[in-house]
Amino acid sequence: MGVFTVRIPDDLDSDVRKAAADSGLSVNAYMVRTLRRQVVKEAAEAQAAIGGVLLVDTGAADPAEDIR
Repeated sequence: MGVFTVRIPDDLDSDVRKAAADSGLSVNAYMVRTLRRQVVKEAAEAQAAIGGVLLVDTGAADPAEDIR
């Protein structure tokens, strides 16, 4: 597991902490979820740009839900 420090503006810090609390997640869990979503989104956009299909294991019970 990697560890890194991120310096963010105070206003973003408070927004992230509020969003995490509203989601019922720790700040760490919220940031991991948010980063994962962004990485998957960018990979899907890159695949779509070249006309490909991206399969993502979302852990959904129905494998068809993994197709992005």
